[in-house]
Amino acid sequence: MKTILHLIFFILISNVIYSQSYLGKITKQVNFREGSNSNDNIISSLKSQTQIFIISLETENDYYNIIDIATDKEGYVHKSYVKVGKVVNKSNGSFISASGNSASYDAEATIFNNTSITMTLKLNSEVYRFSPKEIKNITLNPGDYDFRASAPGVVPNVGVKNFENNRTYTWQFYIVTSRR
Repeated sequence: MKTILHLIFFILISNVIYSQSYLGKITKQVNFREGSNSNDNIISSLKSQTQIFIISLETENDYYNIIDIATDKEGYVHKSYVKVGKVVNKSNGSFISASGNSASYDAEATIFNNTSITMTLKLNSEVYRFSPKEIKNITLNPGDYDFRASAPGVVPNVGVKNFENNRTYTWQFYIVTSRR
């Protein structure tokens, strides 16, 4: 019985650790690749001290899946060239507002990129790109969606949002800056 409890505890802790995102830095110039193998195509070379977004600490062939914050490109770097930094807290998606009822069973979201840069939105495995000031209407099956909103030079916003059936939603991207 104790062994089963330890196993369940380990699984729960592993899921928490691996589903968490982090900021990080590159420690030495490294190839930024399309996949998690030294034979995969090189996207670019990342210099030492490049700020990155680590999607999770789960590795694939000892490679982290990351986003180069400066370019908003997603790819892989070997974990030996990464210094893991601060945790990126997950958002509850409170900025996604239910705006009414839909005639459709599915959820309908109107998404507005209220910035002057291209934004990327990942909902579960689906990726959407938004030009500056672009509005898109997206139909979603009801349920929970992991989301990641990113743009060049911006730390990605990650979280989970539940989209209910027969509901409409509005979602406006904007960039929050902090003064130092």
